[in-house]
Amino acid sequence: MSENMARRFAPDLMAGQVALVTGSGSGMGRATALEMASCGAKLALFARREAPLEETAAMIRAAGGEAFVVPGDTRDEDSIAAAMHRIKDHYGQLDILVNNAGGQYIAAARDITNKGFEAVIRNNLIGSWQMTRAAADHFMFENGGSIVFVTAISARTALTGFAHTVAARAGVTGMMKTLAAEWGEYGIRLNCVAPGTIKTEALGRYPIPPERWQQLNRSVLNRMGAAEDIAGTIIFLASKLGGFITGEDVYVDGGETLHLGHDARDMINPEMFEQRKRGDGRND
Repeated sequence: MSENMARRFAPDLMAGQVALVTGSGSGMGRATALEMASCGAKLALFARREAPLEETAAMIRAAGGEAFVVPGDTRDEDSIAAAMHRIKDHYGQLDILVNNAGGQYIAAARDITNKGFEAVIRNNLIGSWQMTRAAADHFMFENGGSIVFVTAISARTALTGFAHTVAARAGVTGMMKTLAAEWGEYGIRLNCVAPGTIKTEALGRYPIPPERWQQLNRSVLNRMGAAEDIAGTIIFLASKLGGFITGEDVYVDGGETLHLGHDARDMINPEMFEQRKRGDGRND
């Protein structure tokens, strides 16, 4: 559990369960793994780079939890199969999969090459499919389980500069709903969590200064989201708390998508409404 986050769930909520979190070396993946461990789950940590996974594992162990580092690449079927075999040898089970790994780059649609488009689709959509199918084949068709995909609010809207990842995220959502319908008979639940603008180190990968992110923030709660906001929702859906929920696409965006409708402040007299600087944390 992260240092700045008080316990929000019972310490035995996920006791006896094994959870695999992809992209768990940083950001939302790390926050999810830490909080799952605080709920009693045993963690399998998966990402391409081993060093950040070891850091996450050390944090979990320091808090009294159990973590197993499994380096691998969601784009590589052999890598995934090897990870599943290692998890079976180490834990003997897998109850929860969180498909958090992904990535993209910013570019105008007319500047995205076919190769670049395909790379982002493979990273986000095909990678999620391969992890999901492997977890189901090795563990969940026989014993049931819960799978949560981390997508983005742009899967339902639009995000200029990211045509490739919007296509991928929307594809993940459609895939999830179809699999939920097909795999319910096996006791497998599948859901999506779609974050809004979340303040993690990942924002630093884009050529946008921090103050500009605050200006771009459209949350009606007047703050950017935190990794822990996403982690809490994932745990709710993955655990027995969400045991009768499947095929759902949950937006965790602080009301950001409410602005898809018309805002009267833009149409009438702005002075009728309180004016305040976005992101001043007043509603934290």
